[in-house]
Amino acid sequence: MPKALVFFDLDGTLLNNKSEVDQEVIAALEKLKINGGVPFIATGRSPLEIQHVLDKTPIESFITLNGQYIMYEGKEIYRSQMPKELLIRLKETADELKLAVSFYTSDKIRVTYTSKEVENAYNFLHAKTPPVDAEIHLNDEVLMALILTEDKSIDDQFREKFPELSFYRNTPYSIDVITKGNSKATGIQELVKLMQFDKIPVYAFGDGPNDLEMVTHADFGVAMENGTNILKNAADYITSSHVEGGIVEGLEFYDLIK
Repeated sequence: MPKALVFFDLDGTLLNNKSEVDQEVIAALEKLKINGGVPFIATGRSPLEIQHVLDKTPIESFITLNGQYIMYEGKEIYRSQMPKELLIRLKETADELKLAVSFYTSDKIRVTYTSKEVENAYNFLHAKTPPVDAEIHLNDEVLMALILTEDKSIDDQFREKFPELSFYRNTPYSIDVITKGNSKATGIQELVKLMQFDKIPVYAFGDGPNDLEMVTHADFGVAMENGTNILKNAADYITSSHVEGGIVEGLEFYDLIK
């Protein structure tokens, strides 16, 4: 049985400004595992988009797509499909506003069409622009969507029109879309319930708006210094920034590594 469950957001938290994991962070994760802790990635990204992190670190477990898909030590334990009727309406609204949408399954990413905004969004994530398939939401099990736009006035329009969905603007170029009521925190709850980990302490590190539920839900919530003020105000501990040793500092503060 693990001694601790430790969840890390990626961008602005576990990753540096080049979307890579620093060597000292990798060493700290190895120490964490030796000490009986289980490190998790907890991200809005898809499993496809975190493979480079899994390859370079000792991490084997993750909550992806903002809580919609969970793997524990290489085994899938949970997925949450978005209702097809909502996806159809979401795409219709995006089409009316001349916005591209990316649809995410557990093993695919497809975009409704390409544009400069789409390229900007994926360049920002240091990822390739996905292939085009404007009908994937009709044929596949979609777990998350991404509205691709820099126009922040769009955010509230979608929230008002789709109260059944949650919208998180995690980059200047895109809005994450998942089923209402789901989050990284609900992903952690599902994991704890399914694996019977209810007596194991939960730690969470994050920096952005989609980390708020996770950080406040955790027994010990850690905000990065580069995080939002709302998140820092809600956290139990504020560590240094993601490029100034914040992960190592936070793990040492809670005696998860020595």
